[in-house]
Amino acid sequence: MGVAPGDIRVGLEMNEPGTRMQGAMKRAICVIFLASSLSGCATTIGNYRPLNGQYPPRPDDCRVDIFKNQLPVRPYVAISRLNVHLEKTFFMPSDFASARDELRRQACLSGADGVVDIQETNSIYLETRIYNLSGTGIHYLDEDAKNEK
Repeated sequence: MGVAPGDIRVGLEMNEPGTRMQGAMKRAICVIFLASSLSGCATTIGNYRPLNGQYPPRPDDCRVDIFKNQLPVRPYVAISRLNVHLEKTFFMPSDFASARDELRRQACLSGADGVVDIQETNSIYLETRIYNLSGTGIHYLDEDAKNEK
């Protein structure tokens, strides 16, 4: 069906109920998509790898000494390699503070008394901010460590 220039029906067709409903649906889908993409997602993955045999896990709430910029004065042996990987979208940055609890949890699972040689890396892929924290789990060798158990 052809429409002549200036035909009044052209203006009326845009106001038909079906066309208004489609426009409202498109707007609703756009709003939902925008809101869900801005709300963001977050993923935290932690793991450890034993280095010198297997040590028994410590309780979940165990005390772990974290040595970010120094080494302990007590004698120790490296027992595990710890890793924490965080991925967050958009405006949710990651840092050491947001990964510390998972680092402690992995240290406890590996049987470590402390963590040394901490390394941090940051990167961005599209809208995802990636933060990786790794360290070495240690076991104290002195008498004080035996009394802390």
